[in-house]
Amino acid sequence: MNRIRILIILAAAAGTLAGCLPLPALQPGHELRITIDLPEAKEVLFLSSLNRYEPVSMRKTFFGPWEIHLPEDKTFDYFFRVDGSPYTPECRLQQTDDWGGRQCIHIPGHRNHE
Repeated sequence: MNRIRILIILAAAAGTLAGCLPLPALQPGHELRITIDLPEAKEVLFLSSLNRYEPVSMRKTFFGPWEIHLPEDKTFDYFFRVDGSPYTPECRLQQTDDWGGRQCIHIPGHRNHE
């Protein structure tokens, strides 16, 4: 158990030193699954305030949608980069960033998408 914990801490430290900030740890039973259905996309990255907008690769599921699992108890804003271009889906809660782009906002307990 201690060996696994040390490896996780080392991996997180290595990512931070390399300029990649890890996303917050997931707690069992308290995760948010974000999916986006872009079947033609070759790469989908998730960018959020959770880790100061460091791109995180999303995983393409067997049936097509791209997905990422995040802590459900955190408030954060986010958008995607699809094949190199910024992309923000329609969402109920959103804001405009400093450069005129849109970002969705996740607030725990609020339903953000239709």
